[in-house]
Amino acid sequence: MERIKEAIQRARQERGADGIGFGGAARPGSVPEAGTQGALGQITYSQTRTIDGGPQSNPSLAHEETSEFIEYWRAIMLRKWSILALAILVAVIAFVAVSQAVPVYRSSATVLIETDRIKLVPIGDAYNGVGSFYREYFQTQVEALRSREVAQRVVTKLKLAEHPEFDPRQSEPSALEKWVGEHFPALKASFWKSHGVLDEASAQVQVLKRYADHLSIEPVRQSQLIKVSFDAHNATLAAAVANATAQAYIQADLDARSTINQQAGQQINERLADLKATLDASEKALQAYRDREGMLDNKSTVLGGTGRQLDELTQKLVDARVRRSETEQAYNQVKAGEATNYESVPAVVKSSSVQRAKEVEAEAEKKLAEVSQRYGPDQPKFVAASSDLSAARASTRKQIQNLVASVVKEYEAARATEKTIQEALAQSKGTIQNLNRKEIQLGMLEREAVTNRQLYQAFLSRFKETTKDAQAPNARVVDPAVPALSPIRPAKTRTVMIATGLSLLLGVIGAVLLYRLNNTLQTSEDVEKKLQRPLLAALPILPRKNKKNRGQTVLDQPHDLYAESIRVASTGVLLSALNTPRKIVVTITSCVLDEGKSTFATNFACSQAKTKRVLLIEGDMRRPCFGKAMNLAAEQKGLSELLSGAGTLEECLLQDDRTDLHVIAAGHIPPNPQELLVSQKFRDVLATLRARYDMVIIDSPPVQLVSDALVIGAQSTGLIFIVKADDTPVPLARRGLKRIASANIPIFGVVLNQLDFKKAENYYGEYSGYGKYWHGRGVR
Repeated sequence: MERIKEAIQRARQERGADGIGFGGAARPGSVPEAGTQGALGQITYSQTRTIDGGPQSNPSLAHEETSEFIEYWRAIMLRKWSILALAILVAVIAFVAVSQAVPVYRSSATVLIETDRIKLVPIGDAYNGVGSFYREYFQTQVEALRSREVAQRVVTKLKLAEHPEFDPRQSEPSALEKWVGEHFPALKASFWKSHGVLDEASAQVQVLKRYADHLSIEPVRQSQLIKVSFDAHNATLAAAVANATAQAYIQADLDARSTINQQAGQQINERLADLKATLDASEKALQAYRDREGMLDNKSTVLGGTGRQLDELTQKLVDARVRRSETEQAYNQVKAGEATNYESVPAVVKSSSVQRAKEVEAEAEKKLAEVSQRYGPDQPKFVAASSDLSAARASTRKQIQNLVASVVKEYEAARATEKTIQEALAQSKGTIQNLNRKEIQLGMLEREAVTNRQLYQAFLSRFKETTKDAQAPNARVVDPAVPALSPIRPAKTRTVMIATGLSLLLGVIGAVLLYRLNNTLQTSEDVEKKLQRPLLAALPILPRKNKKNRGQTVLDQPHDLYAESIRVASTGVLLSALNTPRKIVVTITSCVLDEGKSTFATNFACSQAKTKRVLLIEGDMRRPCFGKAMNLAAEQKGLSELLSGAGTLEECLLQDDRTDLHVIAAGHIPPNPQELLVSQKFRDVLATLRARYDMVIIDSPPVQLVSDALVIGAQSTGLIFIVKADDTPVPLARRGLKRIASANIPIFGVVLNQLDFKKAENYYGEYSGYGKYWHGRGVR
């Protein structure tokens, strides 16, 4: 490997000095990037990169992104016939399967649950004091329909144990059971319970199990209805079992309630006797208390008289307090006016007798004043007037004293009255409070008696109602089951449609999954998008006939699509080297073997040989193929002899009979071909050939297997990279291009080989109309 690197470095230095370097001196040649799409290939002139040296930019390909939905659609359409075949196969299998299945009929009977029965508490519930809620009651009835007792009644009534559909001893064993019974006797006896050897108990268990498996109980939403359905291979049997199940449930409920009533009768009678004794004792205690306390039976009369008395005393006390307040005020005024001889006391001032006495006193004073002016103190008239004045004054004082005494007396009388009324009111309240306490105790005794009486009456009434309703059913059949006209299983049309739809879905998923897992290059768009390299041309698939002449397809069928594709590739190479002053050397390589590299090289050389001097060199000295394809003699010398000095150029050159193409085969396989390719001799020979021919085409080994292609490519103008459509993995092609780019080797472009153009047109939308164009020309 070190020798290879040294040889490549020397080649770069020599060619750099000659104006053909890979990175140093600028080259005038430029390669147009791929982007404009023709009928057979794509060439883009949007960007230009230098091929013959100078700056070389990474290609930025202009392509339209395809939506993911369209890609998935193309993947589905690519395998549409496989998907359709899978759907048809599954549909046929499903149709055969459902046609062989035994039909199953379903009949349904509708049962109405009488919810008003919930109000009648069963005897057991009344005795235990437990009530039932509606939802719990309804769910209980649903489960009762599934009970083993109902099942046993139906099996016995319809004799299902003797029916072949239920009796496992009458049914034929399956092929698997027969095989297991023959080869595994232990399983035959213990696990499989083979037909005909079951005892009566086991057979009964199997009959009940099959009955339960075919029975379905479905409550109708927001109603009091329950739908009882049964599935059977016989429509009449299905209807009979559904109706028998409903009737068995109703009869089982009646029997159960009758049994409960009989069992609870004795306990109920004992309970009623206890309640009656308790009621009698409470009533006797109530009456004894009334007699002991002397209380009337009519409480309203007793309480009414005492209450009126209390109201009257209360009103009198209010009036007495008002009166006492008024007299007390007058009494206080009198006491306060005692110092002033009661002159300013309001009662004295307002008293008419006092006022009249004062008027008499005033007249006496007036008369005494008149007499005193005429007579002396000793005069009888003066004395008489003085005596009258004294008498008047004494009368006034007496009237005031009488008034004061009456005020004091009224005050004391008001106080005494108030006190008396208060005492009477207190006594009345005490009487009422004592009576209330007695009434509380009396009320307790009365309530106890009333409660015992109500409990006894309610219990007795409920017992009578329940006993009377014991024979009334809690449900009834509102819609009896009738034999079904058509089976519910198998639903042939629906089953076939579902199977077909699922198979189509599975096929579509498989197609998309295969598309997502496929990492190969399938279209020219994949080359540009995934490899980021220009596409020179896309080559169609060659027919398998005439494998030996594939290298000259452009000569045998010049108007064929393959020949036109080769010409498109040639045009791309020539345009890439349009400004190159020197004659070009083209290296052709691929990732791995069997990608059509040598076939393309020979056809490409034949195409160029029509207009210029072209030399084709078989650079793959490890696995040569030109000798067999061109029927060369075993002793024919080639490139290995030319580079090793064992032959001259004239001895190694061959000329095609049909064209002017010159060919140098690989020759004998040397021990180490790479040593010949990195030698100075190879560079000298290549320089001589370049001066002699217009174009030198070298078919090199695959780049992923050996490094010969890198050595040869370092001495060439550019390299053509071959990938096989729908075969070459993208990661592998990327690694090959990366190796070439790391060696700084110019790339003319990528050729997509063995592309199915018809599939590309139909499923990928590429090369639309190519078939009409080529077949319209009368070719093939």
